[in-house]
Amino acid sequence: MKGLLCLPLLLLLSGCSFLHLPFSGDSGTAEKSAAPVKKNKEPAPVHSVSPEAQRLIAEALEYWTDSGECTNPEAATALLDRAIAADPLDPAPYLLRSRSLSDLGYMNEAFDDATRAIRLSPTAEAYATRGFICLKQRHANGAQRDFSYAESINPDEPLIYVYRAAGAFMENRNKDACADLEKACSLGYCNPWETAKKDKLCR
Repeated sequence: MKGLLCLPLLLLLSGCSFLHLPFSGDSGTAEKSAAPVKKNKEPAPVHSVSPEAQRLIAEALEYWTDSGECTNPEAATALLDRAIAADPLDPAPYLLRSRSLSDLGYMNEAFDDATRAIRLSPTAEAYATRGFICLKQRHANGAQRDFSYAESINPDEPLIYVYRAAGAFMENRNKDACADLEKACSLGYCNPWETAKKDKLCR
């Protein structure tokens, strides 16, 4: 599997991001690996996802690599547009489209999609994803606010700490960044921590 972090970490904020997708475990698709175990602190789904939306989301996920690189954000976005049309109440395609739109440079639209996902299901995952979009927009205060919300909802969501680490590395707070990656590893998401150590970002 490819590393989830690379040098320099600032590459996170340009082009197709290499960090992991927001709703899977240690692989690029939800089917490959179960998500890390979470405590029951988040809202339960309010409706059943349509099979058509599920199919389109799965097809869109094929455009992301195991390391989280988006290989064709245009095609992924088109599929996610259709998934949202098929089931506008499912937060998952909004979260994923926020990533593909941000890779295309549509930062306001990406932020709006993450916000829609939060309104549909205010999970730690959704807030962490919007925090990640804020980082890509260079809005550090907004990112920190969303990470704090995410942590208050479910402190056992490892993506909070992986995404927050990216912001800390940007600010040359390597010690804080490494502490967050180690925390994510303690919650079952170890690839970023192990790769950061391999690349001598952390020890």
